[in-house]
Amino acid sequence: MVGAFAGDSTEPVRGAAQLWKTAAPPRVRFFYWLALQDRCRTGERRHRHGLQPTDACITCDQEPETIDHILLGCAYSREVWVTWMDWLHLPNVDVRPQLFMEWWLSNRKRVDKHFRRGFDSIVFLIGWMLNARTFDGSTRTTRELAVDIRLVAEDWRMARYRQLGILLAGR
Repeated sequence: MVGAFAGDSTEPVRGAAQLWKTAAPPRVRFFYWLALQDRCRTGERRHRHGLQPTDACITCDQEPETIDHILLGCAYSREVWVTWMDWLHLPNVDVRPQLFMEWWLSNRKRVDKHFRRGFDSIVFLIGWMLNARTFDGSTRTTRELAVDIRLVAEDWRMARYRQLGILLAGR
């Protein structure tokens, strides 16, 4: 399978197969492919390369801004996740800080199989919007971002991502 291996390693990248099957725009899947390999432009990475003076998260200013922190570790991000998991009636989804891809792969197993592909799509959308918010200088509250995510989710659903519609229906 093309793209299942990172660099010269012969070890498959955990989550690559599920990532490429997720119903999301190609640019979003590519972003997650970079995230899987820790190749996103984060504060930690820019600081390491001498491009900025600090690696602190611009949202919470409490921890280094890594991709895992942006997507799940930041208190702001976790609040958005909790809001969405409540809206979707998915109480079994754990939003404690951890490696994002490990979190996604373990939590997708906790979702009913009928909703799993939609869950994958909404996870990718929420993470995409959290990352974009980090870099667009937005000062939206978590509730405002959650509503914006809902609007984009509706656009994705109308565009062709049916699985997302199944998850959102009646919720």
